[in-house]
Amino acid sequence: MNMTSSKDVLTSPPGNQIKINTVSFSGEIAFQHKPSKKPLPPIAEASISESGQVQVEVIVFIDASIPQPDFNVYQLYCISNSGDPKLQFFIEYDIKETSATELKAYQLTFKVLEQYIPAGSKLTDIKTIEVFSWNEDPVTSRGTETIILSN
Repeated sequence: MNMTSSKDVLTSPPGNQIKINTVSFSGEIAFQHKPSKKPLPPIAEASISESGQVQVEVIVFIDASIPQPDFNVYQLYCISNSGDPKLQFFIEYDIKETSATELKAYQLTFKVLEQYIPAGSKLTDIKTIEVFSWNEDPVTSRGTETIILSN
């Protein structure tokens, strides 16, 4: 696990960095008023194939005035408050916080890496994932939870 901290604040996402299969521009959205500098939570969907491979698709929203940032994805296995296994994914990028009303949407696709699931645990036991937009300042990061759908 790659994790660094400064004064008890994480400066890098927890978990293991995984490969992003694709990053593509998906369009723009605009708000009449967006007073908060907090990023919008990502939109996520996950599905498991008959062969047991989990594919994740995520849409993140970035200030439209900023060129496409570099994204990194980190995968973390954890146990939910109810005691069920789940996966967390952190979509990392480094841009300044903004209260922009025009945002670009970027779609990222990636696959769950079974090698980062603890021994004795099975990918098929994981029913939910959480995906977080992780800017350089994790205090303002936002996340969403979704179930893994069967194909």
